[in-house]
Amino acid sequence: MGGPPGDLYIAIEVQQHTYFDRNGFNLLYELPLNFSQAALGDTVDVPTLDGTTPVRIPTGIQSGTILRVKGEGVPYLQRKGRGDLLISVRVVTPTSLTSDQLQLFEQLSAQLNSPPKPNENDESWFNRFKR
Repeated sequence: MGGPPGDLYIAIEVQQHTYFDRNGFNLLYELPLNFSQAALGDTVDVPTLDGTTPVRIPTGIQSGTILRVKGEGVPYLQRKGRGDLLISVRVVTPTSLTSDQLQLFEQLSAQLNSPPKPNENDESWFNRFKR
């Protein structure tokens, strides 16, 4: 590495994590939820660097919503504090249903009457993340 003779350089290599991606001092985590958790809300334990933390899922949450847990990211260098944990919600559609589940979904579908319409104000995941 270039520099005046006698300068000391330290190289740090960051390994890929099983659960997290990294953006600066923030950690990114994708949280899969089932339909009922997304529609009714829930509290789920989300992994952190130090274990887990409970996160409240609001009622009616949509795929792509970003939840922020302050102070659960990567520790800052040469100062106190940490980045944040950013949780991207992904509502998972079941690929197979039991006959009871199928019947319940058919009843729900009849109650909802029509498919939801796209919202012009919906932002992409990337735009919400940038903001």
